Amino acid sequence: MRVKPLIKNANPVPDPTHEGLSERAAEELAALVGPGGATSAAAPRRSSRRGFVMAAVACGAAVAIGGVTLVSLRSDPAVPGAGPHPGVMADEPSYGSTARLEGAADLIVRARLGAGHEETVDDVPTTVATAKVLATAKGEPPGDAIPVAYTTPGSGPETAGLGAGREYVLLLERGEGGRYFLVNTTQGWYAVEGGAALAGKGNDVALSPGVRKALRLEAP
Repeated sequence: MRVKPLIKNANPVPDPTHEGLSERAAEELAALVGPGGATSAAAPRRSSRRGFVMAAVACGAAVAIGGVTLVSLRSDPAVPGAGPHPGVMADEPSYGSTARLEGAADLIVRARLGAGHEETVDDVPTTVATAKVLATAKGEPPGDAIPVAYTTPGSGPETAGLGAGREYVLLLERGEGGRYFLVNTTQGWYAVEGGAALAGKGNDVALSPGVRKALRLEAP
């Protein structure tokens, strides 16, 4: 029984046709909203779903819209696209620790890289070369030489700095057709120089002592 009076009293702009307004108040209200007591209908405001989603992604938020949760990925070492630069999406994972990096590899070998040939894989310039296995720290290579595929050096802003005739530690994933691929373009290889494995530019993850020992390498 008290609902109707409460609603009326809570209304900040009561209908001037309702009783209870003084003559002066009714005249002032009519001057503001018009003699009919109604203002022209305002166009409904539409929130920009694109703008809302983009703002959430920029802030690293997880937002539910229409039952779908949208998540902005930050620098998680196990998440594809995260990497050392937050907000930059990539097509391969980046690893923030030795354990994660070595754990991602099916095969870890010390090998001498031979001359390769170029192919196009998924519209990406790719070099396929034979690597002669000198020592193994993880996995079992199918032979003393394995085919290794990697993004052709110089073909883009981020490619593996590999060269024929040089010795490397390679952290590899086994792909279709018996080919092996670097677990990461910048973290999947270490140049062997002076009996030590040296990480390439952009890779601040060191190899574990166990892997170095198995590959007969010293600490850098």
